[in-house]
Amino acid sequence: MQHWLIFSILFFIFIVFFWKRFSYCIGFFDGLFLAFMCFCFLPVALEGEYFWINSVLLVLGVLGGSLLEQKTNNFYYNTKRYALLHCIVFFTAVLCLKYINMKQSMLSFLFSLLSGLFLLIACGGILPEECNGKQKIKLAILGIIGFLIGILLIFPIA
Repeated sequence: MQHWLIFSILFFIFIVFFWKRFSYCIGFFDGLFLAFMCFCFLPVALEGEYFWINSVLLVLGVLGGSLLEQKTNNFYYNTKRYALLHCIVFFTAVLCLKYINMKQSMLSFLFSLLSGLFLLIACGGILPEECNGKQKIKLAILGIIGFLIGILLIFPIA
């Protein structure tokens, strides 16, 4: 779990100090974030006796997040605010998984709803709508690399 915290802090450092040179790194870090969400956060959020309710809340979180994204036009891709939002969400997800017991019923409902929003944010950084073809390809490749490194961190090869 420590390496996820380190990656979220590195993400913040890249945004603050090296933004102009490494603006494409958001694709890499969102790939890591997506691997974390798929293989660490979502299984914990969806396990237990409330699987169906949590699954519906996950879908509602994605739908609510996409509606919110359509209403707010001030988070354009390739800005520091956009990257900081992704960094804060990644850091929040890591802290939630590490320090909060999600098996309690009311908390599991809240985290299922939040996991839908987190998942939407992670996917939005890999293939943002505002980018042209070449930028999307670069971000997708970096996102795939980040996702694969995330998988190797979760399931290391012996």
